[in-house]
Amino acid sequence: MVDAYGKEIPYVDRDGKVLKNEEERTRPAPGQKFLGERTSAYRHKRPELTPDLLERVKEGEFGLPLYADLSSMSEHERKAIWGLMVGEEGRTKIPILQTYTEAGFDPNKDLLQSYMLLGSDPMRGSVRPQDRTGGEIGDAGGPIVDWDLMTNVKGFYVTGDALFAANYHYHAATTGRYAGRKAAEYAVKAAVLPISRGQVEEEKARVYAPLNSSGAMEWKELNAALCRVMQNYCGEYKNEGLLEIGLIWLEDLKENEAPRVCADNPHKLMRTLEVFNILTCNEIILHSSMARKASSRYLDFFRLDYPEVDPPDWQKWVTVKREDGKVKSRVLPIDFWGPLKENYEKHR
Repeated sequence: MVDAYGKEIPYVDRDGKVLKNEEERTRPAPGQKFLGERTSAYRHKRPELTPDLLERVKEGEFGLPLYADLSSMSEHERKAIWGLMVGEEGRTKIPILQTYTEAGFDPNKDLLQSYMLLGSDPMRGSVRPQDRTGGEIGDAGGPIVDWDLMTNVKGFYVTGDALFAANYHYHAATTGRYAGRKAAEYAVKAAVLPISRGQVEEEKARVYAPLNSSGAMEWKELNAALCRVMQNYCGEYKNEGLLEIGLIWLEDLKENEAPRVCADNPHKLMRTLEVFNILTCNEIILHSSMARKASSRYLDFFRLDYPEVDPPDWQKWVTVKREDGKVKSRVLPIDFWGPLKENYEKHR
């Protein structure tokens, strides 16, 4: 990485030692067993651009914008970035790889502008309240599962980012493979139950309702309303009153506005159903926020009416579920899963 004037920005290991080449940037520091992808914990902290980069930019040592100098890399590393990653990861093949290439971009000689420190930097910037990613531990919300990754609904498994404390593609690939194997073992032993025709028809009616709606609202309007509710009543700082008002608004939107949303093709129907799911997730977030009556730096969670940060008696997980039409909460100890090595060996 270089700044706007071509000055190289140093990579350092967890101890601040400057790493001079690509090979050093992929190896653990002396005495370090594993590298973590996105953790700031010293034990697993991976090599990164110097952590005081923002301060050095403010002082004028480096000038914005920053650039990736792909031409300075070895050929195989350059191809791994411009071709494999940019070409195959996410949705960048057409808008980035193809568009840039057609415009004349050449990774062998051109610099690629970086988004770092330009207001859209999820990798290095602090967690934003509206992202609700859970602070230091990553995705803090998700279903509770057992050691087979099965939920309390028999035969229903959860993997990847749907799990709490999930982290990146290798976690998704590993848990997906593991849960797939466990699900196959369960399916072989499980009895085939008769289809509940009434339940199927009820679900079909719910799913297809927007296609038959005479309302004039589409999914984008409902989505915007849900976003505003969460921004206003479940922002960076919360209290009981704000959260209660948020739930009132969500109930109003569910009862009076959601039935008015219409969809005239399969694509809009898919988007509409996604927004209905977002509404449910918003309810879960609000109820969970009300259940945790403490602030937490680790969860990036702050309540004005409970300002004490990470009090000892709140070193625990909070769970919520709907039962008999009511939302109930309970708590679990931090290490509710038990000994890691013994349980993994027992269940793997």
